[in-house]
Amino acid sequence: MKCPATHFTAWIIVAFYVISQMSFVFAKDTTTDSHKPDYLKQIKPLFQAKCYSCHGREKQEGGFRLDLKSRALEGGDSGIAIIPGQTEKSELYHRISGTGDGDKMPPEGEGTPLSKAELALVKRWIEAGAKWPDSADQNEKLPGSDHWAFQPIQSNPLPQVQLNSWVKNGIDAFILQKLEQEKVLPSEEADRNTLVRRVYLDLIGLPPSIKEYEQWTTDTDPNWYEKLVDHLLASRHYGERWGRHWLDLARYADSDGFEKDSKRPHAWRWRTWVIDALNEDLPFDQFSIEQLAGDLLPNPTTDQLVATGFHRNTLINREGGTDPEEDRVKRTVDRTNTLGSVWLGITVGCGQCHTHKYDPLTQREYYRLYAFFNSLTEPNIGAPLPEERAAYEKANQIYQKDHGPLVKAIQDFEQTQLNQSLIKWEQQNPKKKAIWTILKPESVHAKQNSTLKILPDRSILAGGHNPGRAEIYTITFKTNLKNINGIRLEALPDPSLPKNGPGRSPSGDFELTMLTVKAADLETPQTTTEIPLQKAQASFEMAGYKVDRVINNSPHTGWSISPQQGKKQIATFETKTAFGSEKGTLVTVSLQHSTTRKLYHNLGRFRLSLTTGSKPLPLIGMTDMIVDTLNTPRNQRTASQQQELLEYYHTIDPQLKKLKEAELAHRKKAPKNPAETTKAQVVSHLKVPRKTHLMVRGDFLNPADEVQPNTPAVLPPLNIQKPNRLDLARWLFSPQNPLTARVTVNRIWNHYFGRGIVSTLDDFGTQGEPPSHPELLDWLATQFRENNWSLKQLHKLIVTSATYRQSSNSRPELAERNPYNTWLSHQNRLRVEAEIVRDQALAVSGLLKHKIGGRSVNPPQPDGVASLGYANSVKWPTSKGDDRYRRGLYTFFQRTVPYPMLMAFDSPDSNLSCTRRERSNTPIQALTIWNDPVFFECSQTLGRRIVAETQNKGSQLDTRIKHAFQLCLARPPSDEDLNIVKQLYRDQTQILKSDQKAVTQLTKGQKIPAGSTPQEVAAWIIIGRVLMNLDEFVTRG
Repeated sequence: MKCPATHFTAWIIVAFYVISQMSFVFAKDTTTDSHKPDYLKQIKPLFQAKCYSCHGREKQEGGFRLDLKSRALEGGDSGIAIIPGQTEKSELYHRISGTGDGDKMPPEGEGTPLSKAELALVKRWIEAGAKWPDSADQNEKLPGSDHWAFQPIQSNPLPQVQLNSWVKNGIDAFILQKLEQEKVLPSEEADRNTLVRRVYLDLIGLPPSIKEYEQWTTDTDPNWYEKLVDHLLASRHYGERWGRHWLDLARYADSDGFEKDSKRPHAWRWRTWVIDALNEDLPFDQFSIEQLAGDLLPNPTTDQLVATGFHRNTLINREGGTDPEEDRVKRTVDRTNTLGSVWLGITVGCGQCHTHKYDPLTQREYYRLYAFFNSLTEPNIGAPLPEERAAYEKANQIYQKDHGPLVKAIQDFEQTQLNQSLIKWEQQNPKKKAIWTILKPESVHAKQNSTLKILPDRSILAGGHNPGRAEIYTITFKTNLKNINGIRLEALPDPSLPKNGPGRSPSGDFELTMLTVKAADLETPQTTTEIPLQKAQASFEMAGYKVDRVINNSPHTGWSISPQQGKKQIATFETKTAFGSEKGTLVTVSLQHSTTRKLYHNLGRFRLSLTTGSKPLPLIGMTDMIVDTLNTPRNQRTASQQQELLEYYHTIDPQLKKLKEAELAHRKKAPKNPAETTKAQVVSHLKVPRKTHLMVRGDFLNPADEVQPNTPAVLPPLNIQKPNRLDLARWLFSPQNPLTARVTVNRIWNHYFGRGIVSTLDDFGTQGEPPSHPELLDWLATQFRENNWSLKQLHKLIVTSATYRQSSNSRPELAERNPYNTWLSHQNRLRVEAEIVRDQALAVSGLLKHKIGGRSVNPPQPDGVASLGYANSVKWPTSKGDDRYRRGLYTFFQRTVPYPMLMAFDSPDSNLSCTRRERSNTPIQALTIWNDPVFFECSQTLGRRIVAETQNKGSQLDTRIKHAFQLCLARPPSDEDLNIVKQLYRDQTQILKSDQKAVTQLTKGQKIPAGSTPQEVAAWIIIGRVLMNLDEFVTRG
């Protein structure tokens, strides 16, 4: 994409250069100022004669088109040029008249300036509202709108062919039609060994086991192949294989990217959803709708919310100094562009900065698509897996059965004995001493204009406006206390607050990020000293929001109490040195709330106290108000005094304390709710949507006019008032949409043949390649839709075709006529993807663990790789046990330091949607298979396996070679293969006899099978390494 020029758009220059060269002379405009210029009679002829050559249907200099109303009023690359009714704000007029700050147009020496009469005509037309009847454009078409991809999908009948006996389904008829036109016969069917391995690798990404190999290569049922395909489509590994393809499109990774590249501990939950959805054959329309807009479905399930994690795969920049809005805009741009790549097959990203140079997509239309994604929020939710939820519910039933009586014992005591125990305590302890002195506020102030009210119990209640962030409460007190060494903050519930508080957020929570104390003598209040604090403690802390963060001098971390809202919570803070003046002290306390993370999380009701008591400070201590209550006869106390006294006594009653301790001890044994540990990254829609503006040259700091969500005009209309993301997602699958079905079947076709029917998988536009078999593409798209968007039906249709089942042997006689095999006169040999290379090595060695789904793992990798991350920020704790041997799909993907083996075999970087991986053949790949620690361990286990599984089976050498070939290549060795490997075995055996050190290194950690020797196992380890390094091993034939 070419960025536009930095000066005012080139269309002004070129348009008026044409004006300067024209020989046609317009008649002098004789209309009066009160007469409105007629567009059809006066303005359009002017534009047509002077401007359309550079700004018409065929050409749009600077992204500006003047022959269509919508495009002319939209402007060019540099923004809006015509603002109806406002000549003084219309840059077009300023440039042609020379009245603006920019250079006058046309530039000096490049054309004749407009005459006064012409300027007056343009000025009056703009001032009159730039009236332009819609009928003037009725015969105009968008450039490229007649392109094949934007036309309706045709339901093509199957063509008539001569070689009907070869045709197994409709695919073959279309392929054979082309071959017969070229007078070429299709290739013979691949041998059964090749076909079995091919369909195994394509459908589940794993080679057949020895047992499976023998089953399917000896099955005499005429329908054996269809049975095999059905078996593989029903395998749980199918979802893993095709889920990996989808992860490429979704730019999945386990970290944020950029400098910090923080880990995403919950990203895997969406990946598991993808695998499960594919295994269940969730129709592709629903599969897509749930990912694009699952949160907007009526009463969405947890799984439908998890599906929206598709949008959370964007990069996130958490570097210091990053503008959060700029980063949010980048994420929204990425989501818009990904929609274009994955479902539309159009390079919509060009529209971010300017109208598309080749396809019928204007910059305004780009931001209309952008608007669908501009009001997302990014929460995390609890999303336990079904098996986790079932296990928890079973364990919780047992726990509740034992826990219930403990809770009931506390409730019974509180209802029947607590009051009597309090009376007895008062009689036995007539003298009470206060530990905490509740301060009476002298003044209160809120920086962001919250309303703070002092209540009779000396607490402070916030009301009125609730600021989104950075609210600071400042409270002053006078006290005569000396040797003050602690301050206590009580966060108090109140019925006026959401969920009874004590915070003002919708959940009743708060996030206190800083608490500071300053002191001054009453006689010199202007001279203050800050009192440093230490050793914070709290009655409850939310995980990750500890109270000690309040005194760490960071406004970005703080104390929260979720999920314990609705209850009184207490925090205390020790002072590093005691303070308090002989003449009285003015104390100022500042409470600062969240500045970045939690919006509207301000304290709702709170109270402050001081102490001169001994350390450590007690969370629960008698206050001066409690002492006053105790010194008041019971019959003279107010209800609130008696209630506060009861609440205090509730914390110290010895019998109740024992009951609570027993309950607490049992509560610690409660099963962990998986909803608290298994989270999912999802999206939701803002209640009040953001306004979306066209951004001049894609600059978020340079917004132009507002746009509303809508789809490109070249495609069927959405026809919905105020559409949302869900409407967009459903529109993609409307019968009239010509792109989604074509793009999807084409991408899947590419995975089976190495080339799409349209070779440019993400560009169906005018610059993309035309389809090699257009009728086949539309027939497949029609089948896909008519089969309820079933992916498994589409896969079966393709892999059961005679076209797919052809031999992959090359056809030298067609090399010149059909160099890229676009006719599909034979199947293509394809290198398998990076993950499948690794999976095969683990599978043939017997190390592979078949667990489906779950968290990402960290298999062994070469030393020093993780240290390449920025500032040593990347940690790679190598997984243990079964997690070392899971499929490559589950390998933790760190964007800045990706797993080196995967990158060596062309894994994408996950920064952008990848519709097609590159396929290369490099020395580094061979070196990786030979030396990488994972592959070396696989070769060790493979060598031992070959020996162990062939003991006492006839001619051992021949048997072992055949067994090795069946394991690694799913075929028996040829005579030539046998001779080569026999000689390799003899050579290595001879070498190893005199190199015990090599034998020890090769067999380290391996148990030598009974009846064998370390030298023998070492030789087979070497043979295993050789077989895994064959091109055939990493190629699907």
